Amino acid sequence: MLLTGERGIGKTHLCQRVVQLAQERGYVCAGVLSPAVFSDGEKVAINLIDVSTGEDRLLAAVDDVPGDVRSGKYRFVSSTLEWATKALRTAIPCDLFIVDELGPLELESKGGLVEALDILRGGGFGLGLVVIRPQLLDSLRGRLQSVDSLVLQVTLANRERLPGQILSMLDQKQIGPDLRRQ
Repeated sequence: MLLTGERGIGKTHLCQRVVQLAQERGYVCAGVLSPAVFSDGEKVAINLIDVSTGEDRLLAAVDDVPGDVRSGKYRFVSSTLEWATKALRTAIPCDLFIVDELGPLELESKGGLVEALDILRGGGFGLGLVVIRPQLLDSLRGRLQSVDSLVLQVTLANRERLPGQILSMLDQKQIGPDLRRQ
């Protein structure tokens, strides 16, 4: 499931809500969430949260510090990308696999969390939920090749009801207890 929408519409918040609801129902959730960090109303950084453990680290910051990987105005922390890649590799099997988000770093530079594409193509999860910017949607679909995907556009009108709808889809696609972690 490809979750798209304009910047600031609440895609990450929606993913957090889906994880919360799924965990309350006993589903095994894995992957990464990337909530923004704000200061005085301005986005200054992005954290990365391992859904399985709840551990979080600084993913990117708006600064002029040299080193690491740069994309746009952000400096991505290489050690966090390595940590997140390891977390993604061990995420499968699970019921709900989330990657928030795949962006220019992965789709244009083939860096960042690019290994998530192999995991998404390989399966081992009941439902995959991937956050993607509208302008990168075609690129992602091309990279996922034959993987069936449904695109959900997040809007102000639907963002409150989407978590329940996504959970209903998970109920229909659950991988079952034989693949769940013990």
